[in-house]
Amino acid sequence: MSDSGQSSEPTGPGIIQIYEQSFSAISPYLITCPPYGDPVNPDINRYRKDCPSYNAKYPQAAIWNSMANEASSLIRKELQAIFFEETALYLRSVEPYRPGWRRGGLLTTINEPSLSKQWFAPEATIEYLNKQMMVYFEPTSVTSVEGDRLGRYVYREWLRLHDGRPPFQRHNFFAKAVQIGEKGPRNLQELTAFHKALCGVISAHLDDMVDFYPEVDQKMDMDMDPPAERSAIFGPRPSQRVQSWRDHGHTMCHLFRALYMVIDDQSLSEARGPSRARYECEDVAHYLEREHDRSLSQYTVLLVKTEDEAHLHSPISFLPLFEAGLALDVRRHDYYGACQDTVIRVRLETAIRFVWQLFRKEESCFKRFKEEAQAQRDEQEELCETCIKKVMKHSEEIGLEENGYTWLAIRRAQAKLNGEAFDDDQVNPLWEHLNHWEG
Repeated sequence: MSDSGQSSEPTGPGIIQIYEQSFSAISPYLITCPPYGDPVNPDINRYRKDCPSYNAKYPQAAIWNSMANEASSLIRKELQAIFFEETALYLRSVEPYRPGWRRGGLLTTINEPSLSKQWFAPEATIEYLNKQMMVYFEPTSVTSVEGDRLGRYVYREWLRLHDGRPPFQRHNFFAKAVQIGEKGPRNLQELTAFHKALCGVISAHLDDMVDFYPEVDQKMDMDMDPPAERSAIFGPRPSQRVQSWRDHGHTMCHLFRALYMVIDDQSLSEARGPSRARYECEDVAHYLEREHDRSLSQYTVLLVKTEDEAHLHSPISFLPLFEAGLALDVRRHDYYGACQDTVIRVRLETAIRFVWQLFRKEESCFKRFKEEAQAQRDEQEELCETCIKKVMKHSEEIGLEENGYTWLAIRRAQAKLNGEAFDDDQVNPLWEHLNHWEG
């Protein structure tokens, strides 16, 4: 949890300065409003606008007289769902999520065969911390558009695995994506050596001192709110103390050193096949969405073990994937290992689920990991409750029909009582529809 105390240590030489935006992957939860609204009021206007997806049976709100005592509870439950929908919706365009997977965007590039001190900048350490694994894009693997689609797909699968509520705080995510340049590692052997060296460098920087609130010139900081004010809008806020990455809650994930993923020139070979013809009465948008999902479901990846497993409760085994018939032909000229050895090719969805299940298995074996996971969930719930209290208080002042969040929550609650939905997002949140993402 964040420490609200003021730092007594001045920013000085050797201290990493992080100039964080108020809404970011560090503090992703919306305490009062969306990132593009009035920061004072916990309100949103777009929900009150006419929308074709709204169920016409619920145009007017009605607080059920026969169950007045339950009405508040039902509304709060819907507000909780909206809180996590909003988080997932706005985080899509924030690094390290979708933008960090796009060539020409924020995708990091490796252009040397082995890791050098010049390549790794200490201030970039945050990009690798609280990620389950690394994903390496080989030089001729995918286009910028395809990399963007992969980023969307990974983001959606991560949400699905966590029932729409993954621990996003403090840059938490499934993976850090990196592009291998023409002068980067040329084969899996070199890439494994690079990855091991990278993990060593990251580990060495875990105790670097970090300041999330560096002193800056007032003119440069005119567009930024003071930390005390920002803390009321987005959360969780980083501690104001100058302390290590580790003490700030940014660490190297348990599986990071032991396993990585590769996107190569074979990854999309099956996904580039011809599309099926659209049925005569099939909605165009639904057809495109289904074809988009079909194509993405065909993406394949390599999972590569580094054999750095001494810290794991048990060695990583690909045998369950072979036994389930999920393993595909590796198709690599630089790998001649036996089946179930160090490299396996599987569908992208299979790989994500395998890594998630692997971590959950390891988590169950270590008390520390279970406690950390519970602390993250508790923190989410506290931030959600803070947001709901602000929304309810605001709606009491201006009226339930005047606050956009309660306006929507009332109608969703009414529809749910009748076994129906008020809007499409109540059943399928917007982040489910990858083909509709903007940008």
